[in-house]
Amino acid sequence: MDIKPVSKKSIYEDIVRQIRSMIDSGKLRPGDRLPPEREMAAMFRVSRNTVREAIRALAEKDLVESRQGSGTFVRDAGPDQLVETLARAIQCGKTRLQDIFQARMLIEPEISRLAAENATDDDVFKLRQVIREQKQAILSGQSAQKHDNSFHELIAAASGNSVLLELVTGMHGILYQTRTGELQFAARQDASLAAHARIVEAIASGNGQEAADAMKSHLVEIESMVLAGEI
Repeated sequence: MDIKPVSKKSIYEDIVRQIRSMIDSGKLRPGDRLPPEREMAAMFRVSRNTVREAIRALAEKDLVESRQGSGTFVRDAGPDQLVETLARAIQCGKTRLQDIFQARMLIEPEISRLAAENATDDDVFKLRQVIREQKQAILSGQSAQKHDNSFHELIAAASGNSVLLELVTGMHGILYQTRTGELQFAARQDASLAAHARIVEAIASGNGQEAADAMKSHLVEIESMVLAGEI
């Protein structure tokens, strides 16, 4: 473990940050066992009580789990942890935004594919309804942001995968920066509305590949707007 000295102020928080950084960077992977408390106390040059406090804080964040008689292990990343990781990444600026878009490109087209395979008539009705509401908001000069969020959330719900729905719902606030650009001016509003309509019709037809391709094209368009510095 790559350990650095910790400050006297909020010592256990420094330990939490270091361990969390190792998890985010892949130096510690799901299933890895942390060193015993005694070893960690020696590494960080703190008391075992401080180590316990840090481990308790990490456990509360669902980053590690203690197994009686076995030790403390890094947990598999759940939706909340993935969302927090994305949040920290997006704060790093436009270079990191490229990574966020890459992640979206891997996730959201496949969510759309699943939605095309699993959507019910009611799911399609709700998607078409939110597009109508988005159009009305645009025509009245109001923000369509909440409708955009609802649109992506409804697609995730239609996929039938509860983990993907939780992930997309949790990412709304984080991805605000990557979803707001196309909603600022008339041409971009119209482009977003048209893209959403194409995605919904592909889902309604049950064509998974077409739905995935439509979502991918939509994301490429948004990415070019955001990373070009036009927002």
